[in-house]
Amino acid sequence: MRASFPVLRCCGDILIGLLVLATAWGLGFGLLRILPEFLSAFLNYTGTLGILIALGIVVPPATLVILGKTRKRIGLTLSPVFAATLAAVGFLAAGYLQMLEVRELEQRAFLKPEAQHDVLVLPSSGCDIDCMKVLTQTSYSVAGYAASSTDQMVLYRKASGDVCYQKDNVAMLIKFTRAGYAGVCTTQSPITDLSDALILERQVGRGNHPELNLPSWYDGAFYSFIERNNGKDRLLGRWADGKVKALTEFPVGPRFEELDFYGAALGVHFPKEKVFGKDDLVARVEKLRPILKSPDVQPEVVWAYGDLLNELRNSRPAVQEPIAAPVAAPGEPSAAPAPELQPIKASATVTN
Repeated sequence: MRASFPVLRCCGDILIGLLVLATAWGLGFGLLRILPEFLSAFLNYTGTLGILIALGIVVPPATLVILGKTRKRIGLTLSPVFAATLAAVGFLAAGYLQMLEVRELEQRAFLKPEAQHDVLVLPSSGCDIDCMKVLTQTSYSVAGYAASSTDQMVLYRKASGDVCYQKDNVAMLIKFTRAGYAGVCTTQSPITDLSDALILERQVGRGNHPELNLPSWYDGAFYSFIERNNGKDRLLGRWADGKVKALTEFPVGPRFEELDFYGAALGVHFPKEKVFGKDDLVARVEKLRPILKSPDVQPEVVWAYGDLLNELRNSRPAVQEPIAAPVAAPGEPSAAPAPELQPIKASATVTN
């Protein structure tokens, strides 16, 4: 009985130390929660808040260690170690449980849409590279926010021919030309009715998702595939791309890119190269040439035309002289090809 007394005393001291640390840290956390916003902002601006938090974490266990050594009570000395161990185990367990909670929100297998749809909504502004790939690889028109506004939705349709030389469509003609397509562009028009559409949605943030009750430690994005029929939404699939951070990182699942999700949702393989079109360089140059005759030609057109000329010249051996004729600058008379083709600068194309 006497031999067990020191053990019981040590265990009692450890328990006392744990209670002291829990009380001290709990009071500190409570003070942070009730601290007025202006005072918290001031302390944070001056750097005092970080110092106070550090002192609140370090001072209580340091006091117990010193007290335990001076009083020769090993339980008090060891109590901070037990507290740190319990806290670490608690954080790791909570992080793992939150990771499982995020996984339960996923729906990796996609359902099939119940109806045919012509419009696909992308989570992007303007018609970016993903929009261009959807337009060229599928039959959908793409709806997204206007590049200059976060409130107005715009419908992008694939087009070709004379409409691409209209002023509002030239920018997209340049983009498609650089991406490997000759004479392809998009037309755009405002759209207000999205009661019937397929929606690819991307939500980013930590616990700020309006429709998802996400754990606070989740750091990443959620991708959702939604079918909207007559204004009613139906979830077809959902993937999570992120991790839960709690002392260590708990990945929710395998990493993927946006195009991987888009392709899996639509059943289409999207190329990941920037130049994904297969049109011939000569055809792309010829389709771009008419814009140079416009009196208000933009510098981007000249740069793109010059880049294509250089790419065309560098892609052919110098002995193949006939390619010089198709790529001559507009307005210049036909001339015999030079004995050797040299790369030109984009600025050379502005001479008429």
